Amino acid sequence: MVDLTEKLMYVTVQVRCELSSGGLSRGTGFIFTYSKGTHSLPVLVTNKHVVRDASKTRLAIPYVHTENGIDERRSFGITIDGGEAVWVKHPDDSIDLCALPLQGVFDLMLRRDPEAHHVTLDESIIPSQAKLDKLSPFEDVIMIGYPIGLIDEVHNAPLMRKGMTATHPRYDYNGQPIFMIDCACFPGSSGSPVFLLDNGPYVEDGTLTLGKQRFEFLGVMFSGPVQRTTGEVDVIDIPTTQHLIATTGIPTNLGNVIKARKLTELGDVLWKMAESELAE
Repeated sequence: MVDLTEKLMYVTVQVRCELSSGGLSRGTGFIFTYSKGTHSLPVLVTNKHVVRDASKTRLAIPYVHTENGIDERRSFGITIDGGEAVWVKHPDDSIDLCALPLQGVFDLMLRRDPEAHHVTLDESIIPSQAKLDKLSPFEDVIMIGYPIGLIDEVHNAPLMRKGMTATHPRYDYNGQPIFMIDCACFPGSSGSPVFLLDNGPYVEDGTLTLGKQRFEFLGVMFSGPVQRTTGEVDVIDIPTTQHLIATTGIPTNLGNVIKARKLTELGDVLWKMAESELAE
């Protein structure tokens, strides 16, 4: 049986986009499933700026192949044509989220490997405001993705980075639905999911808790501040190619994270599209 920490190694996918203008964009996406009654809607979520100007998207989706009670890590590679247009955008232009419906991709994967099953995040691990209110201003977080395009090519596995909250997750930083983390955020980190994961003692709502695991999906990395050599501080999208940051300035090792609750609004758009297609 794959435990929680091992499962997290399956939820991300490196998003590689061939650009209409030439070149390659690389970022991080994660598998997320919306549910409504007996219906489910699996998608790949990333930032809008990761797929901007894309002509096609290349994915290698990790999955679990189970045979005779033994789990084996495998990958399903696919190229998605249609460019940026196949990605469903969050309705608010200021929210840097988009999603690619995956049901058709998973159908192809199962056709190739009937013993395949994917690992996914879902709305049940998005914390309520009441849960966020109980958190400490200083919480350990992990971010999973592909900084500077790094990936374990042999196992198609991401890198896991550890940091901490830089602003309290309870609050919307500067009135926006984001919070900040203290973690090295490099090109390729765009779209990385950020989690609260405690396996040991932790303090919640002022109480020390022992012997209990705590796990919450806090949000999605998308941008970060940089300081220019002249002293000004700018907030920029986490780049998707390394050469784009050659002249941006001094990294601050801080990142802006879209709060996970904004995925619900993206889901509303996806459900409307799915229901419209069913009605035709």
